[in-house]
Amino acid sequence: MQGFPGQGVPATPWLNRPVPSSSRQRAVTFSLAFAVAAVAGLVWVYTQPPIYRAMARLQITPSAGVAPAADANHAPAVVTNARSFLTEVQILTSRPVLQDAIARVARDSRPPDLGPDPVGAVQRMLHADPVEGTQIVQLSATGGDRQFVAPLVNAVTEAYRQHVADAFQGRAMITDSNVAAEAAALNNKVAAQRDALNAFSQRYDIVSMARQENDVLAEVDGLSKSYTAANERLAKAKGRLDALKTGKAAIRPKDDPTLAALQQRASLLREAWRDLQARFTPAYLALDPDAKSLQQQLDEVEQQLKSQAGAGDRTAVAEAQQEFVATQAAVDQLRNDVADNQKKAQEFATHLNEYKAMSDDLDQLEAMHRAAVDRLARLQASAQERAPQVEVLEAAVPSRQPWQPDYTKEAALAIGGSVVFGIFTTWLVGFITGPRQLAPVFVQYSWSPAMLGPDATIPPPLLGVADIPRLPSPEPPARELADAEIAVLLASATEEVRLLAAGLLTGLDADELVALRWDNVDLDAGVLRIDGDAPRTLVLDQPLRSLLAAQRPHQPEDAVSVLRRADGSPLTREEIARLILFAAYDAGLDRPQEVTADALRCTYLSFLLRQGIRAADLEKIAGSVPQTDLVALMQLHSPAIRRPLDDIERVLPALRDIAAGGIA
Repeated sequence: MQGFPGQGVPATPWLNRPVPSSSRQRAVTFSLAFAVAAVAGLVWVYTQPPIYRAMARLQITPSAGVAPAADANHAPAVVTNARSFLTEVQILTSRPVLQDAIARVARDSRPPDLGPDPVGAVQRMLHADPVEGTQIVQLSATGGDRQFVAPLVNAVTEAYRQHVADAFQGRAMITDSNVAAEAAALNNKVAAQRDALNAFSQRYDIVSMARQENDVLAEVDGLSKSYTAANERLAKAKGRLDALKTGKAAIRPKDDPTLAALQQRASLLREAWRDLQARFTPAYLALDPDAKSLQQQLDEVEQQLKSQAGAGDRTAVAEAQQEFVATQAAVDQLRNDVADNQKKAQEFATHLNEYKAMSDDLDQLEAMHRAAVDRLARLQASAQERAPQVEVLEAAVPSRQPWQPDYTKEAALAIGGSVVFGIFTTWLVGFITGPRQLAPVFVQYSWSPAMLGPDATIPPPLLGVADIPRLPSPEPPARELADAEIAVLLASATEEVRLLAAGLLTGLDADELVALRWDNVDLDAGVLRIDGDAPRTLVLDQPLRSLLAAQRPHQPEDAVSVLRRADGSPLTREEIARLILFAAYDAGLDRPQEVTADALRCTYLSFLLRQGIRAADLEKIAGSVPQTDLVALMQLHSPAIRRPLDDIERVLPALRDIAAGGIA
C-alpha cells in the first residue's frame, strides 16, 4: 500500500484481515436470493388484474355567438373562442351527461356493478384530453370489464351530442324570445315618443325644424328684415336732407319740368345772342332794337331760372324733410313690432329646442328598435350556423389486449430486478459473514509533498476517488461585490473612503494604502510607485488619479502619508476597515459587515482573473496574494485562454462609469 511516491504508509490492522468467502457460497446465496425475488415478482406481476382501455375521437365545434354586422347588406359574423371549447370539454364528462350515458348502456346491456355512486365511478374511469391547437378531444375510459368500456365511451358521446343539441335549442329559444320582447318594447316606446312629439308640435304650432317654415319665426325674421331695410332708408333720407340743407346737393332739371323749360329757353337765347355777337359789333348791337330785346329776354329768363332754382331747393328740402319724418315713423313702428314679438320668438325657440330633443330621442329609439329587429332576424337566420357540432371522428371499439399492465415488460423487469437483488444479497452476505481486504485509494495533490515534507506519514484516506467529484467548490476568500454595489458605495461615500476604495480596486492592499506616501505618487507622470514586500509601479488611471489630485492641495508635503488623521498621523488598518464598514452601511448595501478591504481587493483580483490574466502577471498589478486565496480564486475564475498583460483591462467597469461621469 502506498500514498505519495517515495513515501511508505503503515498498514492498519483492519485492512489486513483474510477473506474466507468461497465461490460456492456466493453461488448458493445468489441463487436463493434470485429465486425468491423472481417468484415474488412474477407472482405480483401476473396477479395484477387487467385494465382495458377504449378511446374515441370527437371534433367539437361550440355554439357560436353572432357579432354585429357592418351594415344590413352583410351577413352576421359567427364568433367562437377557445374558452367555449374548453367549457364543452368539461361538459363532456359532467354528471348530467354521464347519467344519461349510464342509462343508455343499461338499456342495451347489463353494466357491471359501479357501487353506490355510479356517476362518480364512471367519472373516475373517463378522461377527456383536448388535442392542442385543434378542436378534437380524445375521450377514453379505463376499467377491468372489457365489454363495458367501449360501449360506455360511445354512450357518453351520444349522450353528449343529445345534451348539446337540447341545450342549444333551449338557449336559442330563450335568446330569440328575449330579443323579440326587447324589439316589441322598443316599438312601443317609439310609438309613444312619436305621439308625444306630434302632440307637442301641434300644441306649439311647430311645423318642422326649419325656421322659415314656422310662422312665428318667419314673422320675426320678416320684421327683422323690414326693420333693417327701414333703418337703411332712414339713413339715406337723413343724408339727403342734410345735403340739401347744406347746399351740397342741387335739384336736377329732370326733377323740375319748369326749371328744365327755362334752362332750355335760356340756352336758345344765349345761342342767339352769341350768334349776333359773332356777326355784329358791340356798338351796332347797342343801337339795334332787336338785339336789345334779345338781351332783355335773356336777362329775364336767367332771373326766372334763379327764382325757380330757389323755389326748387325749398321744395326739395321740404320733400326730403317729409320723407325723413315718414321713414322715422316707420322705423319706430317696426322697432316696437320687433320688441313685441321678441318674447314670443324666445318662447317659440325654447319650444323648438325641446322639440328637437324629443326628435333626437325618437331617432335614437328608432335606431335601437331597428338594431333589435335586425339582431332578431340575424339570430333566426344564423341558427343553423351557430348550432354546436359534434362529429365522431373515431368511435370506440372493444380492446382485445389489456392496456395495463404489460405483463411481458413487467415480468422482464421483475427478472432483471431479481438479478440485481441476488447480486446485492451476495455482496451483503459476504460483507456480514467475513472481512475482506479493502484497497484504499489516496487523492494526491501536487502541493501535498511540499507541505508535509519528505518524511511525513500520511493517515488513511477518508475519501475515495469516486467521492472527489462530489466535493463542494472552494469558497472565495472574501465577498465579491457587484458593479452596482461598487457604484452605490462610491456615490454615497466621503472623499477619503472613495480614495480608499479606488486604491483597493486598483491593485493595492490595506497595508500598502496605510504606507502610501506622497513621494510615491507622481501625478504628472501618472504613475504610482509601491514599496514594501512587493515593489512595483502602477499606472494611475481614473478615478484614482483625480481623487489623489483633489487630495494633494491639502497636503503639500512630500514625505507624509497620503491617508492621515486630523492630527497628521497615518491611518491604521483597523481605521480603514471601520471607514469602509461605515460607508457600506450608509450606502444601504446588503450584509455591510462583509464589505471589507479584503472584499474590495478580492473583487479586483476576480476581475483580473476572469479576463484570463497570467498568474505571473498578476503580481505585477496586485502584488503578493496569499496562496490559499489565490488557489480558491483561480478555481472560481479560470478561463481556458490566458492573455498577456497588455490585453488586460485594469479598470473596473464601475470605476470607468464614475470616471466618465465625474467625481461628485
